[in-house]
Amino acid sequence: MSYPLYPADPNRDPAEPFRKLDTAPTAVVMTAVETQPDPWDEFTDARPLTAEEATERQREAFGGPKVGSGFFGWLIAAATAALLAGLLVAADTVLELDVVPDPWGSGDIGPFDALTIGWIVVGTLLAIVFASFYCGGYVAGRMSRFSGVAQGLVVWLWAVVIAVIVGVVAAVLGARLGLEDAVLSAVRAVPVPDDLRLTAWIGAAVVVVAVTLGGAILGGHLGVRYHRRVDRAGLAA
Repeated sequence: MSYPLYPADPNRDPAEPFRKLDTAPTAVVMTAVETQPDPWDEFTDARPLTAEEATERQREAFGGPKVGSGFFGWLIAAATAALLAGLLVAADTVLELDVVPDPWGSGDIGPFDALTIGWIVVGTLLAIVFASFYCGGYVAGRMSRFSGVAQGLVVWLWAVVIAVIVGVVAAVLGARLGLEDAVLSAVRAVPVPDDLRLTAWIGAAVVVVAVTLGGAILGGHLGVRYHRRVDRAGLAA
């Protein structure tokens, strides 16, 4: 062990070597603020969306009647009616029945009398109209994806608008083309008493409206159901 050459000064301040040290860092007082919970946190749902919830959000953004889809649906309805009516006329010509031009005056065919034949033709025409509007509503529903009932209604409204336009044009050109005489002859050929003719035509109009509107709405409803099956299959995968 070694000792210093000179003894330590007894009068020396023992703390003097420590006075030249750097100042110790001071402690900073920090106040911890507690974060208050968001009042909307309890309403936050972290669950994945179900097929019904996703469809409802899409319906809110893209639902409602679509005029363009309804117009194309009407085109399909008109084309289907023309095609089916053409097939009916072709079958009538091939079989040489001659019931389409004058279903009430064609005479007896097999076990059916002329009156029964007339009602069969009328029922067939109503079936053609129903199938045509069903196809039109289905196409509009498939194009729009939502609100099938509304799309079917738009198809029907397009048909009403076009029918009014065609009626006005026919009334203007009727005198030149002889359409009035043809229409009056068809009206008089229906076996209905004169005093009930107005009632019969009102009833016929109601039936036509019910058949066309019902077919279009049913087609639109079934058209959008296809998309619901696609949505459920996509989310389940």
